[in-house]
Amino acid sequence: MNLKDLKGVGQKTYEILRSKGIKDIPSLLTYIPSSYKVYKLTPLVEGEIINVIGMLTSGVSVLKLKNAKKISFSMAVEGIIVQVVLFNQEYLKKTIDMGDEVVVIGKYDNKFRTITATKVIKRKDYKEGIFPDYNIDGINNPSFQRIVKEAVEYYKEKELVIPTSYFDKYGYLYGKRLLLAIHFPELDTDNIKALQSLKYYELVDYSIRMGIIRKNLSEVLKKPKDIDLDRLREFTNTITSFELTKDQKESVNEIYLKMKSNHPLNMLLEGDVGSGKTIVAIISCYMNYLANYQSLVIAPTEALAQQHFKTFSSYLSKFNVNVKLLTSSTKAKEREEILDGLKKGIIDIIIGTTSLLSDEVSFENLGFIVCDEQHKFGVNQRKIIREKGINPDVLYTTATPIPRTLSLTLFGDMDLKTIKTLPVGKKPIETKICSYREYVSKVLPFVEKEINEGRQAYFVSPLIDSSENSELTSVKKVESDLKTYFKSYNIGLLHGRLDPISKMNVINDFINKKIDILASTSVIEVGINNPNASVMVIIDAHNFGLSSIHQLRGRVGRGTDNGYCFLMISNSTEKDKLKILEETQDGFRISEEDLRQRGPGDFLGVNQSGSLKFRFADIFKDDEIFSNALADSKELIKDDNIVEYYQNHLYNDNFD
Repeated sequence: MNLKDLKGVGQKTYEILRSKGIKDIPSLLTYIPSSYKVYKLTPLVEGEIINVIGMLTSGVSVLKLKNAKKISFSMAVEGIIVQVVLFNQEYLKKTIDMGDEVVVIGKYDNKFRTITATKVIKRKDYKEGIFPDYNIDGINNPSFQRIVKEAVEYYKEKELVIPTSYFDKYGYLYGKRLLLAIHFPELDTDNIKALQSLKYYELVDYSIRMGIIRKNLSEVLKKPKDIDLDRLREFTNTITSFELTKDQKESVNEIYLKMKSNHPLNMLLEGDVGSGKTIVAIISCYMNYLANYQSLVIAPTEALAQQHFKTFSSYLSKFNVNVKLLTSSTKAKEREEILDGLKKGIIDIIIGTTSLLSDEVSFENLGFIVCDEQHKFGVNQRKIIREKGINPDVLYTTATPIPRTLSLTLFGDMDLKTIKTLPVGKKPIETKICSYREYVSKVLPFVEKEINEGRQAYFVSPLIDSSENSELTSVKKVESDLKTYFKSYNIGLLHGRLDPISKMNVINDFINKKIDILASTSVIEVGINNPNASVMVIIDAHNFGLSSIHQLRGRVGRGTDNGYCFLMISNSTEKDKLKILEETQDGFRISEEDLRQRGPGDFLGVNQSGSLKFRFADIFKDDEIFSNALADSKELIKDDNIVEYYQNHLYNDNFD
């Protein structure tokens, strides 16, 4: 049955439904109301939403205010006279009068015996019940319910893919009972139980898919890598003047064992800023080199790719490992030589940006991939990278610590490894939230002192250009102001609209101390390693996510000097949001709070994963439902019939 076959769905209504994402009967039946209005007579109770019945003891008066019209009248309720006040419903003066019985919906103040009302309904027109509000412009609620009612009548029960026993053990609804609870609830709890049921169904469905993907990956085979352990130990001991942390050692060992196995590595390595993920990646690339395979290291920005190239080369060149860099800035002749070297296997490790995704880039024997700051890449991009080798080992890394629930949701098909212990000697960044009154009196003088002592500073702003629609400060304005204040110092400007060569020139000038202060947007969040920079000043800090600020402040204090971060704010509300950054350097605590404040889509910054776009579930708030769904999915994928169904269906819909 099609939408247009339902009574009341003409062309205009059909177009409105389509605009709301309702394209067929299943999406109509699972369209959740934005809210529910509960109409049920109540006694006079202070501070709560009440529905009280009474008789008007006065006429309706209208008082014109500056921006509104105040409507008021008195009525007898439960033997007392109360005053009713509401706004901008002047029509009541013509529709009700003294002696009429009405139902008033609002909040009661016992001290002043006043009801601040939202709605007044004539007694004869008042119907008790729970009424869904679909909030669809052009289709009123009763009309939408009539359309849904007909669709429900045509709905035919079918056997669920997920056995009903799994729903029953939580008291969840399914089938026609679920649809009726969504659209025609009889009890206050019906709609709540219906939404929980949909969340569970959605999350267990997703978890089964992730489990099957993981199962499929576990069945993929590759040739085990032959790695000379003595040479690997010699390399590790030679390049590290420090002891690897416990977490680094465990990560290296797990990668080593997986490379030697006949199942490809598929690991997400997460660790805070400065936790030492790069050295793990370098050691892993050397393992792959010892097995006579090529490695690919991809980064989201040219600055980060350049930084990796310098770091990898400094460690590996003395071991005769041929490392090259390929970005959009690479000149044509050099690019051609690199592409030829990759095909012939002359180049051992290629480092670059999305330029590596090009069809021109092919390998003789790609065996290992490092995808740095992996959440900056889309799912399809990661797929293209993997397909450049034959079942290569893949290591994804991120410096944004990801809360457990989000990790399980996004990366349930990967092995998760976390580096929590920071290297010995890593100093915390002293962080202070400051008002703009302190900017000139304290922050700028402090920056000047640091520069006079030979160090450098960053000033980060959220915008490139000023805008009439925004009160935020642009980085160009910051640069101009800094030049006025710091007249004898060199000020640099960096933002996303500069061409790649100009960006690298600015970054190199800053690293080479030709620039004292770098005014920038958040493009410096990853990829710049200047051990001489000691101060980070973030303008309009409330406009950045907590994890972004944590990343930004990780740009300072990377050498032997202490690091300082100043967060500039306008009011105390912004201070409350940012306070955790003063209290802790723990990226996991910060990311938990960031996710709580912003939600998963904004937390990652890029909506690159369809897995985030749940219709019903909130993967942070619905942690218990998700945990149950995850546990149940592990049982369900033991059933061959369920696995076969999911293998053959890209989408699963029990409402068709």
